[in-house]
Formats: sequence, structure tokens, C-alpha cells
Amino acid sequence: MDGSDSLCSDGEQAEDGSVPGPLILMVGYDARTTRIGDLPVIRVERLAEALSFLDQNEAAVIVVDLDLPDTNGISTLQRLLDRTGLTPVVVLVDDHDLALKALNIGASAYLPRNAAGPGVLGPLVESVMATTRNSADLHRREARLRVAVDGAGDGLWEWNFRTGDVYFSPRCSAILGFSEEEATDAPNRWLDRVHEDDLKFLHARLDAHIEGARGVFECEHRLVNGFGDPHWILARGRAVRDLEGRVTSIAGFLMDTTDRRRQEEQAIHRSLHDELTGLANRGLFIDRVERAMSIPDRDGGAFLSVLFVDLDHFKKVNDLYGHAAGDKVLREVGRRLESVLRPGDTVARLGGDEFGILLVNVIGAELSIHIAERVLQLVSQPIAVGRNEMVVNASIGIATSESGYEDAASIIDDADLAMYRAKSLGRSRYQICNPTMHHKAMSRINLETELRQAVDHHQFEMHYQPIVDLDSGQVAGVEAMVRWQHPEQGILTPSHFIEVAETSGLIVPLGWRVIEDACNQVGSWRRDIPEAENVFLSVNVSPKILMDNGMCDRLQATLAKADLPASAMILEFSEAVILDQGDRAQGRLEELRALGVRLAIDDFGLEHGSISQLDRKLFNMLKLDPTITKRVNGVSSGDRLPSSLIGIAAQLGIEVVAEGVETSEQLEALCGIGCRMAQGFWFATPAVPETVENTIVTPPRWWVNPRGVWKSWQQY
Repeated sequence: MDGSDSLCSDGEQAEDGSVPGPLILMVGYDARTTRIGDLPVIRVERLAEALSFLDQNEAAVIVVDLDLPDTNGISTLQRLLDRTGLTPVVVLVDDHDLALKALNIGASAYLPRNAAGPGVLGPLVESVMATTRNSADLHRREARLRVAVDGAGDGLWEWNFRTGDVYFSPRCSAILGFSEEEATDAPNRWLDRVHEDDLKFLHARLDAHIEGARGVFECEHRLVNGFGDPHWILARGRAVRDLEGRVTSIAGFLMDTTDRRRQEEQAIHRSLHDELTGLANRGLFIDRVERAMSIPDRDGGAFLSVLFVDLDHFKKVNDLYGHAAGDKVLREVGRRLESVLRPGDTVARLGGDEFGILLVNVIGAELSIHIAERVLQLVSQPIAVGRNEMVVNASIGIATSESGYEDAASIIDDADLAMYRAKSLGRSRYQICNPTMHHKAMSRINLETELRQAVDHHQFEMHYQPIVDLDSGQVAGVEAMVRWQHPEQGILTPSHFIEVAETSGLIVPLGWRVIEDACNQVGSWRRDIPEAENVFLSVNVSPKILMDNGMCDRLQATLAKADLPASAMILEFSEAVILDQGDRAQGRLEELRALGVRLAIDDFGLEHGSISQLDRKLFNMLKLDPTITKRVNGVSSGDRLPSSLIGIAAQLGIEVVAEGVETSEQLEALCGIGCRMAQGFWFATPAVPETVENTIVTPPRWWVNPRGVWKSWQQY
């Protein structure tokens, strides 16, 4: 391309062949004009000349005839587009199909050659340039927006409701945790990553916006998939609606708010926790106490307890070793206090060298004293500070809500006062604010210690109470009852120690001792005494033993050792145990039935809800509670509950034992309503094996009372 023969323009060329400023390049077509609008027109004949010219010049628009001397067809356009990129190209072509192909691969417009006069071509070129300018402006705005959004760390997304596709920008994909290879064109790629506790909330917010209830969709939620720890993101968007108000798409952005959330959580944590030890501070401790006091007692006597712990002579630590050493001691003491906590309890640093412990769901003061003793022991252990080891002690005040406090401040203040009382009594000790309660708690603790020793040294003996067959007057079975041979107080019945045994866990070893001794005794009677050949053994069993690991195997081994058939063993469970733990214990009860052991409901009638348990076909016997037996007042009694219970049991094939029979009138009435077994003081009190053995061999005439003989058994 050299000389004016191949180039036509009213613009001036530089020595290197370039033309200053934007221009319109016409390739193979002579428009017979030198300007279109404000731009000069440059004309070349061949494609090679055009490409050479574009190496040094920038054209605002290119007009090209697809039939040139050195090339023709769609390849002409393709080579120009490859060279110019985004420069708009108008093609001159008469073939309609070829024109459509040109538009498809990137031409901005086309004209038939015979219509490409100056009056048509000029306006078309100006229109293309205007459109290009608008498009360029749009691209620049999009680029600026993209830079701004990327700079803010946000990701863009668009959900097309018509196709179901979702577009995620690269930043958006990164926020959601997509890998580069992972497709991200479906909404579930996002929704499947939402934390299960937040998914319902996200759907509710999205539905509310789509239905028009909320002007903007906004939801902050957690993500889990793809991350080691949950991430927080804020999703915002706005729906696009058609003329009929239907949502066609929704677009918005995602922001990773994990760092902000963590900062907020850290700020909240700092406001509620002690900076030095990380424990709860005074404000949080008071709040926890208030909350615990506001919860209704559902456990029949459960309370809370506050321990106020103050280090003795702590000022000397700071004075002798410095505040850095003092801080280390406080941190270590805090750690040791945390080690004594149960789930739900709280330890706090109240200020200086003062700590508070909140114990929830405690009964009496025994647990509080155990914790206090443990704290005294842990705190007094040496603490290494540099090359030194130092020992600190503590004084502890205890207050429990059993005294009837109305607010947290009152119970904390009383615990504080009790702590000062402990200091005045010599330090390194605990003190309960209520002396009466303290005495009661100490008595209970002493009883537990003695009971533990009694279990270890076998200070128990078995008594047995006969269960009488009312048809024959013979002893049908015996109920085993344990007695404690206390070295100082003599024989103690279970009412004196069974509650302590249950709460301390000693009921398990004690209960197994009762079962084993009773099995051995009844097995011996059945072997050695003809009259006892069919006597059964009934034992009341704690739920802790029922749920003890290996319970069935151990019971089976015990029966085998005592040569006692499983059918001769009746295990009694109270109504409360069945109602509270029946579902959990169902499997264990079924295992016992599979062994051949018989099951009984003890104290039946106190909780009417246990009637529903009878139809489970797990229980062979029910034992009427003495309060039900007392309601039997002669055969003509109008109280229908005892007879109704006995009738229900008879229909289900369940045996009935009336407990607590004390008078001949009760015995007569029980026979009249169909009861066939009974036990109580009218027959015999619980006694040692030798006495019960004589009763089995030679049963008294139970039907004789002090005023004479009443109707014989055969009349019922």
C-alpha cells in the first residue's frame, strides 16, 4: 500500500503511513465520500492493504465488501475480526444466507451492495458507531462495578427462574467453596452448602421476597460444605419481574461475613469473660445465677448452690514474686476450678483473687461440700512459677437456694459472707451460711461414709416377710428385705439409708449383695424343706441395677449358683420407675422375661398411669400399695378401686399381692373381692431366716383373730 492510488482521504498521512485520529476504513467499496459525520473516510482496494493499514491505525468502523480482488466470502470478515477485535464491521453482501453468517460471527450490520449509497450507508455507519459507544460505556461501567465489587470482596450471582440456571462470578464461587472444576450452574450448588439449621430461614426469606412481602431479599447464614469450620455469608438480591409481576430472575451478591462474625463473637466474649483467665466475669455469673433461679424446679427438690472462693494471702504472691507471677497463679487456679465442673455449672472470676462457682440441680448441701473439698485440695497443690513453686490456699463460702433467695445478688452476698466466716475460723476451709443445713449435710456425708464401709465389710443381714396364699394359708413366697447392722445404732431399716445408697451409687453393690444372699437362702429352703419346694423369692430392684451393664448375665449366674430356677425369682419395680424409665428399660425387661424371671409392679395404684403398663405383657404380678389395701373396709365397702384393680389384673392373667394387710377385716374383704395373695403385719413382720423357716414349715392359723375364729377359707 503506497501512494494515493490505493488510499483516498481528506486526512493527512504521517511519514510512517499512519493517519492521526479515528477514521472510517472502507475495504473494496467506493462510497464516493470523504467523510461520514465528523470522521474521515479512508479507502483501500484489497484485504491485504486493509490489514497493513490497521497495523498502524485504529478505525472507528470498517465497511467491507466480502467480494475482494484477493479474497472473498466469510473468511474476509473473519480475518478482519481477528485483527481488530471489538471494532464494529459493516459488511456489503447480496447473499442473504451469507449475511446471516456474517452477523453470527460478529458483524455489526450488513447492506446489499445496490443499497449502499451514501444516503443509506452514512446513517447506518453513524448508528453503528453510536451503538458501539453505548456498548463501550456499558462495558466500562461493568468493569468499574466489577472492580468495585471485587475490591469489596463480594461475589455476584444471578438466578434465572425460567431456565433454573444460576450464574456465579469467580469470587462468588470462591466464597461458596466451589473448586475450579466444579460446575456451578444450579441453585443446589449453593443451597446444599447451607447449614441445616439456617436452611429453613433462608427459604423463608427468599419466599417472602418472591411473594412481594419483602422489598429486598437478604439473609445471613452459615455454610458448611467445603470448609473445616462453618463460614458466614450475607446474601442480598432483588427480583426482576415481567409485566404481569411474575419473577423471571433474581440477582444480587454474596459477602463473606465470617471475619466480622468472629470479631463480633470475640467482642461479646470479651464483654462477658475475664481477660486474664478466660472465665466468665461477674456480669455473666450474675446472669447465669438469675437464669438458674428462674427455672421452675421439675425434679422435686433440686436447688442451686453458689460457692464464693477467695485465695488466702494472695497479696503476698504479688508482693514477693511480682504481678506476672500472680497472674499465672490466677490462671492456673481458674483452670483447676473448671476441672471440677459438671455440665451446666459455671465458674467465674469475680474480680481480683475472688472466684464464684454456680452448681445447678443440687439436692441439699452435700454436693456443694464435696465440690468445696475438692476445690480446697486442688488449689492447695503447688504451682510452678519460673524456678519457684508456690502454694496458695482458699477460703470458701457456700449458699444454696434452699434457703429461699429472691435474686442472684442475695445468694451471692450470703456466699460472700460465709466465705468471710471461713476466713475468721482459720482460713483454708469452707463454711455454709446456714448452720442447720450444714449439720444436716455433714450428717448425710457421714452416713454415706459409714454406708460405704458397711458395704465393704458386709454389715448387712437379710430379713424375709412371708407372702401368704389366701386359699391354702401356706407361705407362697417371701420378700427379701435388707437390714443394716450399724455398729453404734443397731439394726437400721432401708428407710434410714436407701436414699443415700441411691444418690451415692452404693445401691448397685448393695443391691447385688441382697440378690445373691436371698437367692442362696431361698434355694437352700427349696432343697432342704419339703414345705418350701415351691416358695418363690421376691426382691425389689433399683433402676440402677436394672440398667447395670451385664445385669442379665450376672443374674443368670447367681440363680445357677444358688440352684434356684428363674421362675422362682420375682423382681419388683416401683410404679415410678416403670413410668419414668419404662421405654428405656423395655429391652432389659424383655431380656429378663426371656430368662424366665417373673416381673412385678410394686406399690401399684399410686400412679394410675401404670395401668397401661399391664397390657404390655411384661409383668406377671402387681403388688397393691398399702394405701390401696387400707381402702378395703369390709366386704360391703363402697370403695370400688381395689376390686377394679384386682378384676383388671385377673382379666389379663396377672397375679395380685395385697401389701400392708393389718387387720382381719381387711383380710376378709380381700378374700371377698378375689385377691389370692397378701402380705403384711397381720401375717408376720420381716424376720431372720430361722423364724421364717418355722413359719413355712408350720404356718399359723392366719384366720384366727383376738376375738375368735371367723369364716374358714373354704367359704370364699
